[in-house]
Amino acid sequence: MSKPRPANAASPPRDLSTRALVIGGLGFLALLTALYLFVQSIGSAELESMVESAGIWGPLVYIAIKALTFTFAPLSAGPIQFASGILFGVIPGVLYSVLGEVIGGTVNVLIARLLGRRIVERFVGAAALARIDDFYERRLDDWKSLLAARLLLFSVYDFISYAVGLGHIRLSVYIIVSFVGGLIPTYIFVAIGNEAAQNQNVLLLFYVGAAALFVLWLLFRRPISRLWRKLQSKTRS
Repeated sequence: MSKPRPANAASPPRDLSTRALVIGGLGFLALLTALYLFVQSIGSAELESMVESAGIWGPLVYIAIKALTFTFAPLSAGPIQFASGILFGVIPGVLYSVLGEVIGGTVNVLIARLLGRRIVERFVGAAALARIDDFYERRLDDWKSLLAARLLLFSVYDFISYAVGLGHIRLSVYIIVSFVGGLIPTYIFVAIGNEAAQNQNVLLLFYVGAAALFVLWLLFRRPISRLWRKLQSKTRS
């Protein structure tokens, strides 16, 4: 028997939106392009020199920024995460990024668990809180569901962290799953940013790939939308 749905819970979209996909794709390409232009204007060697001169403060400041963007919803760490591979190297950039996210997410869990829903609403807003309520009521049962969320829903994992705080998953489980599960998606984004920012051919490849995916979406929109609605109906059952 399914759990009762909160009265104010927001439902996920029934259909995939072409407009949303286009905006998201253009935003992704614009971010990579801006990063490429930034690196080319300053020079990767100069950036490395600046980071080295900062010493331990460079990674600490980066980790702190990543943590803050996880706790304060209006902030976004996308640009600096793409740049972390250039600043620190791919592997250190991945570790610093994941560490910042785990620290920020742990703060989110503690805020929700110790201070309650009213404080969470102040951080994320009423609409996001409704989605958080829906998520922990329906989709966060154990570490397996949390791991799936970490791997597949990394773009909204800050909100999922608040949902963990309102649920029953232990904090130690959250920390382990968040760190281990965050390594793969973070590595992908850091590696993409590192390559696209330094290699024009890689950047052009992403433009071609984005155009090809958009054409495929236009050709197969109906079956993809039907599959999406099926998945949505299963999550509601």
